[in-house]
This record gives sequence, C-alpha cells and structure tokens, in this order.
Amino acid sequence: MAVDTDLEDVTQTTVYIPFNDSDDVDSDTAPPSLFPERDFPQGCQLRFQACRTAWDKCLKRMQELIHSLHAPVVESIVDQVKKSYTDELPGLPYPELPVISVTSSSTSSSLFDEISYRLQESTDELFEDSNDHFVTHVFPSDCPNITGAMKTVVSGFVSRSPTGGQDVKRKPTTSLAAYDIALLEAWYRAICDARDDRHERTRLVVIMHDFEQLEPQVVQDIFEVCSSYIPRLPLVFILALSSPPSPSYIHATYPRSMLSLLRVRNCPFPPVEQSLHDILLETFFDPMFEPEVMMGPTTIDFAVEFFTRHSSSFDGLLSILQLAHIKHFEEPLSVLALAESLGRSKDAAKALLTPDAFPFLDALFARVHDSTLITPVEHATRWRSATVESLLSLAETARDTFRMRVKLLRVAVRLVLRVRQFMLAHGYKTAQGDQTVPDLICLALRGRLGSVYGYLCSMVRKLPAAQLEDFVRAVRDFFEDVPEDVRAEEDEVISRVDTAYKMLDRDASAQDISVPLGNWLSEYFKLRIVALEDSPLWDIWYTGSTPFPSELINPSPRASILAGLIHPQDYVSPGRQIEDDEDDDLPDISILFKGYLESAKMINVYDWFESFAVVLEARKRRLGNNRIPDGARGNSGTPSRKRGKQKQVENEAADEDVGADEEEWHMEVQARFIRALQELDYLGFIKHTGRKADHVMRTVFDSPE
Repeated sequence: MAVDTDLEDVTQTTVYIPFNDSDDVDSDTAPPSLFPERDFPQGCQLRFQACRTAWDKCLKRMQELIHSLHAPVVESIVDQVKKSYTDELPGLPYPELPVISVTSSSTSSSLFDEISYRLQESTDELFEDSNDHFVTHVFPSDCPNITGAMKTVVSGFVSRSPTGGQDVKRKPTTSLAAYDIALLEAWYRAICDARDDRHERTRLVVIMHDFEQLEPQVVQDIFEVCSSYIPRLPLVFILALSSPPSPSYIHATYPRSMLSLLRVRNCPFPPVEQSLHDILLETFFDPMFEPEVMMGPTTIDFAVEFFTRHSSSFDGLLSILQLAHIKHFEEPLSVLALAESLGRSKDAAKALLTPDAFPFLDALFARVHDSTLITPVEHATRWRSATVESLLSLAETARDTFRMRVKLLRVAVRLVLRVRQFMLAHGYKTAQGDQTVPDLICLALRGRLGSVYGYLCSMVRKLPAAQLEDFVRAVRDFFEDVPEDVRAEEDEVISRVDTAYKMLDRDASAQDISVPLGNWLSEYFKLRIVALEDSPLWDIWYTGSTPFPSELINPSPRASILAGLIHPQDYVSPGRQIEDDEDDDLPDISILFKGYLESAKMINVYDWFESFAVVLEARKRRLGNNRIPDGARGNSGTPSRKRGKQKQVENEAADEDVGADEEEWHMEVQARFIRALQELDYLGFIKHTGRKADHVMRTVFDSPE
C-alpha cells in the first residue's frame, strides 16, 4: 500500500505511516539466533513459547501480590465514597466538597482500575449496599483551561444513558453547553428518576490522575464551580498524588480560601520499600510457589536500586523482571527450562532428530558430561550409548535436582527471617543488622549468609528459659507448614527440633537445650544456604550473576547518538562493511560530523562548508567515473562535417549547460550543508555565539574513538 505523504513538507507537524502487512514477509521464518553455533532451527520459537509461559506464571503471582497490597486501600476509598454525604459534621455553614487523596509513588496502573470497578459494580441490594456509582477519569492533558476541564468532567458523565443503555448523542442546538455543570445536574436528576433512587445514594466520582501536573488555577476553578452545586450533585474527587504526604502538596499549593471548600481525607499507601520487599520475598522465596526461572542476585540488586532511586512503581518492577526473563531465554539451552518444552513433548523432541540440531545436541552433550550427572568412571564409555532421549532424561534429572535444591534454600532463608523476627520481637535489637530483606536474599543466593545466621544461632544458644520455649514452639510450627517433600528431605533437623521440644517437658535446663539447638540450626543453614551455581546445568533455570541489560531500561541517548553519527551503516545497513576512507554511503550529517570532531572549540562555518563541499565533489567524481561515456553507447557512425560557426555555437551551448549544471550543483551542496547543520543544531551539538558571526561553538568534545 502506497502512502501519499510528503515527508519533506516542513509545515507538517506529524506524519502517520500505517502498518503495511506485506505479503513478502514470511511469517514462518524463524528469527535469527544470537548463538547459531549451538542452536537448532526451531529453537527460537520454542524458547519464545517457554519464555511466555514462564513469565505469565511469574506475572500472575506478582499481580496477585500487588492486588493484595491494593485491597486495603481500595476498601478504604470505597468506604469513604459511600459515607461522603452521610457522615458529615453538623453545624457547618455550607456543605464541603469531599476530596480523597491517594498518596503513593509506587501505585501501579491497576489501582484506579480496581477502584473504578469496585465503585461501579452492583452488589446485593437486599441490604442497601449498592456500589452502582459513576466514575470518570481526568488527565492533565484534558485540562489546558477551565473550559476544557469542565467539559471533560461533564461529558464523562452525561455521555452515558440514564437507563444503562448505549451512550447518549445529543444535538448541540437542543442542549446546554458541554462544559455547563447545569447539564450534569439535569442528567443526574434523570438518573435518580430512572433508578427510583429516592435517597440519592449514587455518587459521581472524578478520579484526577497525576494531580501534581494539573495547573493549580484550573483545579481551583474546578473545585469552586463544583462546590457551588453541593449537595445537589454528590460529586466526590479522588486525587492521585505521587508526592510525600508530609509536607502536603495540597496544603502547600492551594490557598486557604479554596481549602475551606473541601473536606480532604488522606488515604496513604503502605510503605514503598516494605511493599517491594514483600513482593520479592513472596514471589521468589515462598516455599509454596515455584517460578519457572529463578532470579539471580544481580537482577534483584538492579530491581531494588532502580525502584528506590529512579521510579518507585510496580509497573517498572514488572518491566525489569520481564526483561530479565527475555534475556535469560536468549540462551539456546534455556529451551529446557520447562518440563514440557522438550522433555515431555514428542513433537518438540522430533526437532532434535534432524541433522540441523546437531550443534544444540553437541552443546548439551558437552555440558552434561562436564557436570556431576555422570560419574568420572562412566565418562569413557557413557558417550558411546548417548541418545537424544538419554540427554533429555539427564536434563530432566538436573531440573528436578535444581528445583528441590532451590526449594530447600527458600525454606532455610524463610527460617532465618523467622528467627530474626523472633529476636527483634523479644527486644534483641542487634539482630536487625544493616541488611534489608533483598540484601539477605542476595547474600543467600551467593552463599554468603554465614555471618548472619551464625550470629543468630549464637543468640539462640543464650536464650533464657522463658523465651526458649516460645522459640522452640515457633520453629516447630514453622516446619509443620512446609510442603511434604521438604519435610521428607529435612527429617533430620525436624527430629532434632522435636527432641528439643520434648526436653522442655522434662524440666531440663535452658542451657542444655539452647546450645544443641543453636548448633543444629547452624549446621542446617550451612548445608542448605549455598550458591546455586554448584548445581548441574544451573544456568537453564537460574539467571545467576548474568549482568542485567540496564541499557534497555535506562538507555544512554548521548552514546547512541554519537554511535549513529559516526557509524550510521550499523543502523541503516546492519551487517554491511564500509571502508574507512569510503564516504559514498554516509549521510550528509555524518560527513559534517566528521569535520566537527576534527575542529577546535570554535568552528569557522565557511571552512566547514568548504570541507563538506570537497567531500561531495570527490563523491561526485567517483560516481561519474563509473558512468558510460557518451561515445561508448553504440553510436559509432561517421561524424558529420560541420562548418566552424555552427560548431562554435554548439560549444557555447554546451558551456552554458555545464555552467547551469555547476550552478545547480553548487546550490544543492549549500542546501544540503544547511540542512545537515540544522540537524546538528537540533541535536544540540553546536552553540551560536555573538562574538564571531561566522563561527559556531562546539558543545561536545570527548567522543569515542
């Protein structure tokens, strides 16, 4: 499909290029692999499906945790909306406009969707607990002035049918203006009559997103207009704030005359860091939940740092973990991450029986024989009987081993946190330490948690009798809640805890119980909290210390722009090699930027233009030498004899044509230079100065080699 668009028209602010679903693109063609030397043809598709399955499982878990964090806030907001016009202070000189401020910088986009759903859903009318309210959303882009803001608020409600049918379409000549709040009042009366709502329990809720970005004067006018129609219009405003609750943005920005019209109720979100710690802990260190891919300490460290320093948003956390999954499944062997990918799928296993799959099988064979899955005694003979089924069976064995090892690690880390929590609850402040929950998680994944659990076990050895009984009971209850397969693996430590619990009934001294118990726990932690890299084929199910692709989350525009100007062929024609002294395929801005890098702090524009023209002239000569001469086009007839005057006229006409071509070429070079110069100016590479009219100043001095 051809697009009739003039891309050179400077009067156009935007250009829309529709998607062209060309028939030339083969949808069955596999994307290129980053490791073709150890991949097989269907590997990319299978890894993509495995990545989607693994991420969907992790995403569903995290969304459930985020929803549980939102639930108390949503419940509080819904309750305040219901009581906004029934729970009022008596004796007020005028009714106040209810305003609910939701203060949090970590809320995800789903929070206000949950609020809208809860407010607009219909509940049991038997107990007069209907939530059938109306909700509209207002964004900063909708409020350039008071007229646009009121139009957004009014139209968000009146566009709906009073009877719950389709949206209403009114003629502008037969109704009030779209920004007139009297139109909203008439619509609300029709709603009450249609629903037989004599008590007027229906609320009109306005959710104002990114409240700090709204113009204060526009917001002040909105509140003043809406407050004059209270209580005829039961409006309730919900403000989405990202600023800290103290000092309050509302009280610091708006005058007292406007605040006196409002009844502000604050609904704070749980602490940001605590919410992050709970999500990471319950996603990757919950004994009852097993993610398909275990995140390594590098990814967790980056996620925590990005969340605390740059963007405290759950959406950003989800994006980081999703990128970590995508990065992990670039490795060809990661296709074995899921049990059903190759191990139990006959169709997928057939793909490994082709000759093209030999590099993948060879890499898997080398990894298997380099691991502990095969004893050194069998190395000399085991390779003779190796088959595809045997390799996949060994990979499945390694997967089960790794899963159990990670599960035992999760249980041990949770017990460390339980012991620390017990010590803090009983007044041992030194048990807190300087490590946060993510720090403890990363130390455990690296196998360096010895100093932490060693100190906690030393505190266990010194517990008095009054606290020892509670501690033994807490540890015993902890192991009763673990999965059955974990109880079977940890039978030894569980039996020792039961022994300590039985000794409490025999009136044994606290020292006789606490010292062995502390030693048993120390041995247990030392056995289970070890680095996961020791497991065979660990990188299939574990990201480990793989560097996180931070450039995808926090890119470097400066480095990307410089790389694009110096090596444009990497972006325009990837994979094509261009000689260093060949400038035929370089765009004008790259040619100009080469002279920019070779110049001093001040650049003479005329000299810059001359060097630019020299490059274009040399390119023109090279291209001209490749053309076919006019005398070699097959016109080999006998030249006619012409008189001298006629020949002179023809020569003068030819000279005029050459002169016109040269003038046109010179104008083209000037236009291309000006355009490239303006592009560099737009990118911020030059600065105009009044000291020298024919000079510009460089703004970038250090550039890559």
